[in-house]
Amino acid sequence: MYTLLFIQKMPDSAITLLVATGNHRPNTEEELKGMVGEANFSRFRIVNHNASDPEQLVYLGKTKHGLDVEVNRLVVEADVTITTGIITPHQTAGFSGGRKSIVPGVAGVKSLMQHHSFPIRSEEPVMGKMEHNRFHEEAVEAARKVGVDFIVNVVKNNEGHIVGVVAGDLEEAHEAGVQICRHAWELEVPELYDITIVSPGGYPKDFDMHQSQKALASAEIITKPGGSIILVAECQDGIGSFSKLMAESRDPQEVIRRFKEDGFSSQNHSSKAYMYARALAKYHIYFISGHLDPIELKKMFFVPSETIEAAYHNAKQMCASVPKVALLPYAVDCLLKVKPT
Repeated sequence: MYTLLFIQKMPDSAITLLVATGNHRPNTEEELKGMVGEANFSRFRIVNHNASDPEQLVYLGKTKHGLDVEVNRLVVEADVTITTGIITPHQTAGFSGGRKSIVPGVAGVKSLMQHHSFPIRSEEPVMGKMEHNRFHEEAVEAARKVGVDFIVNVVKNNEGHIVGVVAGDLEEAHEAGVQICRHAWELEVPELYDITIVSPGGYPKDFDMHQSQKALASAEIITKPGGSIILVAECQDGIGSFSKLMAESRDPQEVIRRFKEDGFSSQNHSSKAYMYARALAKYHIYFISGHLDPIELKKMFFVPSETIEAAYHNAKQMCASVPKVALLPYAVDCLLKVKPT
């Protein structure tokens, strides 16, 4: 018995590359060229997702727990939907990649406001945890409702080299990538530390203060309550809209209270303000950046410092004995566990 397979080449005009920006700013032309290459930039139609543009969005109903699924219509109307991404530890989703390309990647503001608020989001960092994680579970159900046909995700090491590629089913391929990611990034530390010196891992992970927050989540896991965290981030793109909520509050606890009462806001990225405030309520946080105004940092309850040495000297003064110090140069991708006592 023979099977004849006819393959018809798809014209470039039939392919659209949709950039899953979530609720972030659109990518510039130069950034898009850097992402897909000069040749592909000229070859294909490329669209930045806009979570606030009703013309781009279509409503698909609710998940079983009530999350409104509103996503980019290009994904829904496509004959074949293929998502791409990178799998790394994630402070809210457990791991990035897979279903996150849909929610929050191409979701509308209506979905994002619910998905990024309590009780769906976790109150503490949950890197590496997907079981009983509603943020993850709701995103999976939403992606299934949209209809993802195929995913291609990669896993990188700390030098940016690809150490794994997975492709196939939305959940099965993602889970395979998660296991590779655990092997690449999981690290057990012997104890909690008095002082943690942390960096997101360089551009683009620290291109602004919004992105740089992710490094704090790793530091929170291994730093003693009341200890100090020294965050080193370039932040060449500045702070971000979340700063307004922090600057208007009396202290980190007010930021936390307001977020719990009001939930996520697409206008001021209040979830990011909450995550910074969560850390500020437990630790002394020194911020080192050549691009941020020290006065603005103070308004947001940080201690601005010019050098790591200066920040360390001040943090050390608050320790009753010789401090235990941790250094996390690639904190955004670390999957840390503290050894049980």
